[in-house]
Formats: sequence, structure tokens, C-alpha cells
Amino acid sequence: MGKSLAKPKFAATMMGAVPYRDMEKTARVILDNFPEAPALPAMTRGIKWMIEGIPCIVIDKERRMIFMDPPEKREAELLEFYEKYEQGDLDYFATSRQTGPFFHDMIDKIKEARPPELKWVVFHTGGPVLLGDTIRQLNGQPAIHHETMRDVIIKASNMKARWLEKKIKDEIPGVEVVADLPETTLVNFTSSSGTGTREAIVEAINQGFAGLDCLTWIHCCANIDWSLLTDTCVDVINFDAYAHSEILALYAKQVKGLLDRGGGIAWGIVPVMEDRLKDATVPSLVERLEKALDLFVEKGIDEQVLAESSWVIPSCETVLLTPEQSDRVLGMTREISEIMREKYGFKA
Repeated sequence: MGKSLAKPKFAATMMGAVPYRDMEKTARVILDNFPEAPALPAMTRGIKWMIEGIPCIVIDKERRMIFMDPPEKREAELLEFYEKYEQGDLDYFATSRQTGPFFHDMIDKIKEARPPELKWVVFHTGGPVLLGDTIRQLNGQPAIHHETMRDVIIKASNMKARWLEKKIKDEIPGVEVVADLPETTLVNFTSSSGTGTREAIVEAINQGFAGLDCLTWIHCCANIDWSLLTDTCVDVINFDAYAHSEILALYAKQVKGLLDRGGGIAWGIVPVMEDRLKDATVPSLVERLEKALDLFVEKGIDEQVLAESSWVIPSCETVLLTPEQSDRVLGMTREISEIMREKYGFKA
């Protein structure tokens, strides 16, 4: 821990997937609202950009599912994959301009604009457990339950993240990188009917972050056993604070341990569900965030340490909203950040 050169102090940023389809509009919205910590957007609901570099992939468009062929049927592909992994060939795992033009274009936009406030650049790509649950075996079971497929997916997820970190640092010198590898399906593995084990999940997550030299985040918007994440190597827990602050507060001891070793919390306080968003206002969300912080302070966490280690974000991606709703969510996120910084004396 302790990789960040500067504490966030309620800095604002966002999740990657957005409903916008025009790059000029997307870059303007992101840089206007998050000049200190812009995120690379994902301007698609698909995941082809996430899985570029993974061997044995079969995309079934009719069933709208992604499978992995049995590795023994495509041995040459598998051997090439492991050879590139052992060589540390990050470019082999790159997201190409053809598959993910938004990543490359946003990096160009940040370079062109280079806001004076710029400190961080945030990227999101699939975490190994999420990808392993999303990609399926031919029998319909999650690929993560197949030993070889699991190993391939974990290594590919890690190499994709390492490529993104290097790409950003090479193109935008002097910024800190934030790597968020969301794990939105963890509830599938930790429920009473789940088939994952605690040790296997922690190991997969840690392997997904191996070799990264940047600030590491995990986004999970479901309600899980949060000690599962505090037991990993992750620096920041990015969670739906609108819905789950009271639950996370039950793990205040573990959160304190995270903060004590230099970690932080990204408070997803602005809802992205339409029924919650329609009545939300900046004052009501500020009040909700303040009450959430109080829950942790009441359990012995130092308020100043917590405040200095806090980020402000939407509760999840805005991709399922309209562009107008997304504008509102991102604008409210920025306003809440400004208000909280003013309150705690962090405003420049």
C-alpha cells in the first residue's frame, strides 16, 4: 500500500462505461467534471475490448454469450498465449484501436487538454473473477471453474491491466494511474449456493493485480462479505455507498486496517438506478454521505484519516442511463466532491 503520492481528499471520478457515443462529447463531460482524475471511458456495452488477447474464445452472437473452447482443442493458441505471458509481452494483450478506440482517443484528449489539476488517470477493465464468471465453458458452467481456463483468464486480466497502466504512463508522463478491476459478480460465489471458496477468490484477485505499480481499486456494487476485499492486496474499495454504507460499516475494523496501511474508500454515493436518481439532489446526497462517514467514525475510525482517504464517485457505471441522466450523475458527483472538500478544508 501507500503507492499514491497524494491523498484523494474527496477527489471525484467515475466508472468507465457511459451511454455516450460521440467522443468529443464524452471527453468534454469527463474533463469538465473530473479534471483531476479523468477516467478512460468504455463507450460500448460489449466486452470484446476486455477479452482481446484471451485464447480459445468463441463469441455466440445468437445466444449473446462468450465461451471458451476446451483448451486441448486449440493447443497452438494456448501455447502462444503462455509464451507471450512468460515473455512479458504486454502489447500482445493490448486493446487495439479497432476494438476499443475510446481508450486511445481519451488518452489523446487528456494529452491535448492536460488540465492543470490533473493528478490521476483512471482505467477500468474486467477483474479475473468477473471475467471467469462471464466467459462460459461449452457446458454453460463459468470458465473460472475449469483449471486451465481459470489460469488463462487470471493471467490475461492481469496482463491487460499491466498494458493499460504502461500505456497511460507512457502517453501521459507524470500522472498517477488508478487501476479498477471490478468484481461485480462476487455475490455469485459468496452466496449460500455459490461454488467459490474464499481462498480461491482472494488468490485470483491478488493475481489480477500482480505486477501493477499503481493505485489499485476493486468496484463491487453488490452486498458481499466485505472482509473478502479487505483481505486482498487492493488499495481502495469502490462500493455502492448509496445502498450499502450501513453494511460496510459492520466491517469497520477491517476498513480501519485498510486505512492504516494507506488504503482508501471510494464512496459511490450518486445513484445510477433511475428510481433512486429521479428524487436525488446534491444536498440530500451530501447528507447521506455525511451520515455514512459518521457510521465509521462512531466505530473508532479517525475522521480526518477517513476524509483524506476518501473518493467521491457514482454508485456504478452510467451506461444504462440516458446521456442526459448520465450528465446529471457526473455533475452531481463533481458538486458533492466540491462541497465535501469545502467542509473539510481541502479546497484549494
